[in-house]
Parts: sequence; C-alpha cells; structure tokens
Amino acid sequence: MDIYGLAVTHIHTAVRPVRMSAWAEDRYYSNQMDLRRLNPGLRGSIAIAAGLTLILGVTLI
Repeated sequence: MDIYGLAVTHIHTAVRPVRMSAWAEDRYYSNQMDLRRLNPGLRGSIAIAAGLTLILGVTLI
C-alpha cells in the first residue's frame, strides 16, 4: 500500500455539524467555557503557573 492509499483510508467523511444560530452558538460556548466548573486543582495549577511566569518575568527584566 502506498502513502496515498494509506492517507485516503484515514480521511473521515463524517456528516458536518448542523449550523447554529448566533444565539445558540453564544449559549454553547458560554456553557463550555465556565471557569467556575474547573476543579480546584486545575485552578491552583493555573494560578501557580501564572505566578511563576510573573515572577520570572519581573526578575529577568
């Protein structure tokens, strides 16, 4: 089997998602990106990474 035949076998011809109205799209993304739903461990990791980045940025200036 050549590389082109291998590539063709992995191309998915799935049905494209249904178009949403602007209101439905806003609601979908607002439900997906809710920081209150992040677990505390992940929020702590984000805070530590931001703090270390800030400290390194200040000390290297």
